[in-house]
Amino acid sequence: MNSKIQTLLERAAAQSSVSSGDTSSVANAARNFSDVAEAKKSFDRFKRKLFRVERWNADSGLSSFELFDENGARQAPEASAKRGDFIRITLTGSGKSDWVKITNIDEQRVDEIVLTFQPTYNPTEESANKTVTSHFFTEDSSNNFCLQKTNEAVKIYVIGLNEKSNTHDTNNIIETARNVATANLGHYLGIQKAEWTTFCENFLTSDN
Repeated sequence: MNSKIQTLLERAAAQSSVSSGDTSSVANAARNFSDVAEAKKSFDRFKRKLFRVERWNADSGLSSFELFDENGARQAPEASAKRGDFIRITLTGSGKSDWVKITNIDEQRVDEIVLTFQPTYNPTEESANKTVTSHFFTEDSSNNFCLQKTNEAVKIYVIGLNEKSNTHDTNNIIETARNVATANLGHYLGIQKAEWTTFCENFLTSDN
């Protein structure tokens, strides 16, 4: 069976090599263990951690994460994420929170797992408009959180695809400017990639 992570990395490389409105980003980290058995044990532990989204707060630098169920109800801090759940992400200094939905969980291989998030509407709003994307990227973009075991090593990737500023689903000109600024800062000044790199490195080293 082909590696889903390798396919995502190839797509990211292809997007970064062409001139279009869409871009990609890749952050990653790796940790080596003494033997295959220890790597397998750690992979299983990190896999459980990957599903407990609110534990990510201890590993992030500028972002905070909150998990909500498919109906927009706040989940308990130790709840495990599942397909259809929502996550509220707040990037310090960005001006507002952004929403993503877990659209896919790929566990077809025993040595890797991929959680795919895509920008979505705010499910906590009364009479939420499901056609309005509450995120600085458009609904076509995705962030793929990938965990992989290869021999004595465990690797984590955050792979962003089809990343384009959301200048359509905004309430006013201020929010439009905010979305453009946040997306551009992430790409051209490296803030977003630096944030995910910090997350990846901390994820594999912390014991929370």
